[in-house]
Amino acid sequence: MKINYKQMKTALSIIVCVILNNFCYSQIDYSKQWANSGWEYSSDDDSIIDVSSKIFNNNDLTYLLKSAYPGHNQGKEIPIYGLLGEDFEKIEFIFTEIKKNDKDVSQYIVKGKTKLKSIVNDFKGEITFENATAYIQKNTEEPTTVVLIGSYKLIENTTKNNSGTYIGKIKIILSTKNIYANDILFDTNFPYEEGAVRGFVGVRKNNKNGITQSCIWGFKRFPHKYAKGFDIGDGEEVINIKYAKPWFNYSEQKWNSIINGVNKDFCLHQTDNDKGIHTSNLEYIEPEEATWFKLGPIDLENTVIKQLKLNPNNIAKALIVHKELPNTLNETIIVVPEIVDKGEQYFELNSYILIVNNVTGKIIHQYFESSKTNNWVSDAIKLVEITIDTAPYNVTDGIRAFGIRVRYVGSSQANPYENETISLFIKLENTLKNILKNYDVMNSRGEWDTDCAGEFIDENKVLIISKKLTNTYVDILVKSKIIESKSYIDENGDCESKDKITRIKTVLKFDGKEYKENNLL
Repeated sequence: MKINYKQMKTALSIIVCVILNNFCYSQIDYSKQWANSGWEYSSDDDSIIDVSSKIFNNNDLTYLLKSAYPGHNQGKEIPIYGLLGEDFEKIEFIFTEIKKNDKDVSQYIVKGKTKLKSIVNDFKGEITFENATAYIQKNTEEPTTVVLIGSYKLIENTTKNNSGTYIGKIKIILSTKNIYANDILFDTNFPYEEGAVRGFVGVRKNNKNGITQSCIWGFKRFPHKYAKGFDIGDGEEVINIKYAKPWFNYSEQKWNSIINGVNKDFCLHQTDNDKGIHTSNLEYIEPEEATWFKLGPIDLENTVIKQLKLNPNNIAKALIVHKELPNTLNETIIVVPEIVDKGEQYFELNSYILIVNNVTGKIIHQYFESSKTNNWVSDAIKLVEITIDTAPYNVTDGIRAFGIRVRYVGSSQANPYENETISLFIKLENTLKNILKNYDVMNSRGEWDTDCAGEFIDENKVLIISKKLTNTYVDILVKSKIIESKSYIDENGDCESKDKITRIKTVLKFDGKEYKENNLL
């Protein structure tokens, strides 16, 4: 019998690869171990109760899966950090959409994004809770610990390079003082051992080549115990210095000052073989201002136009503007001008004033006004610019308005003209309310011979929030500065100008529906 050594070598290589792959997989997939650990939350005096049915049937757990840190606003989207592979590459996750499955009370359909190095990818999948166990301590007023165990499968967009599928187990450790109530209220800020309120442990399988890597992720303090060599702390988290750099957004100079011990704000931890950064430092544990998961300008505009069911060809794209709303949960103001009539150097615009979630693109609040009443018309006097004003217009208790400014410029050189108006809006349920409409804040006009001689009037107004109230809304003081200029040719043939400055104060009062200018101070 003739032996084909080449075929034997190939077959042997395949067998070795399969064995090694299975061996490596068994070493890196700690999901079963993670899901089975719950005994550390119990003692001999505890009562252990299965509360799966009560929690999964009577509660919507979407808020537990949102990317937020304990002690921070639970509605704010913040990335969940994790480790990928034996080199502990930093990977980031964020859920952009979470919905409870109507047909399965224990399952949640999710969408989101990942960031690995510089690559951002979309994913979709599901998280299915399998059991919930309560560890009730006897003879104590301490909160009851509840451990939720589930599984997850998240699939990245396969059309992008280096996409993968994430499979594993999720464990959520919670606290409650009303375990016997139908609607259990959880304290998501309770300081648990490990700090791991939400932890995901599993693997990432490359969708193209099938290579599998460990993937351990969670927020603040995730399950590092499976990442040997990454966390070198004894009981408290210390990131090994050789893996820590990707976790910080610092300049090279600041980084060098940290690892050399010059920057005393950071606590360096030294072992026999390694040095690490103690993460109790506030600069580490506070969530960084990440923006990679937010929609870019074009995607944001396209998403909004699609939701409004508008024809993209009828949008005055040069006039679309957007700006993040300060002190809010990932909210962006966007103005969409829709062309309803146009001709040569002429157009009329419907106005859509919107607040959208800049992660999902979903419209949260909206206001619409027709071109027939909004004065958004461009003709001999051209509408040249729309801007968003996010100054702190705190008009009533807990309500902050924002402004939309529209600027117009005349086309006559001999009779120059410029005007700017402001409209103020506040949130009202899922709409926006216009509380100040097209109020002139700048007027400039004149008449001259286009050489020197002429007369000009420039008026500029500043809005100031006062402390006086009318119909529960603050009065808005208006300080106007009016400059009247007269230019002429003097006896020497030079062009000269004389200015007269007048200052006026007025007040805007809320009449129950909107602000009106109704008296002179």
